[in-house]
Amino acid sequence: MTIVALTLLLAAAAPCPGSTTREVEQCLAEDLARADAELNRYYAAAVRRLADDRQAATLAKLRASERAWIEHRNAECNAVWEYWKGGTIRGTFSTECRIRLTRARTMAIWSNWLTYVDGTPPLLRKPHAPVQ
Repeated sequence: MTIVALTLLLAAAAPCPGSTTREVEQCLAEDLARADAELNRYYAAAVRRLADDRQAATLAKLRASERAWIEHRNAECNAVWEYWKGGTIRGTFSTECRIRLTRARTMAIWSNWLTYVDGTPPLLRKPHAPVQ
């Protein structure tokens, strides 16, 4: 794929406006910060629910799962950065990877820990769907 074709493809799909790599990366960094903040809020609500329900063993497993997920996200997105390290697009692709995986994790926490099977409203609203 040529640089021009790749640039046009990214411009069509990019959630961040900008005419320079720095502008796009700054916008993506802000999106990642928002996605991380949302994940932290949903994770904290899940921890509260399990603590309130006196589910100590389950809470310990959720915490272990979160640590493992952080390691997975870092490894996956560092691999993306490594693959694209020859170009300026590496930061954009790596950050988009972190955003996508963070949103997917938030959705998993919501689905697994913040909803009920009996029709009771969820503890928090359904999060943003991960970007494909």
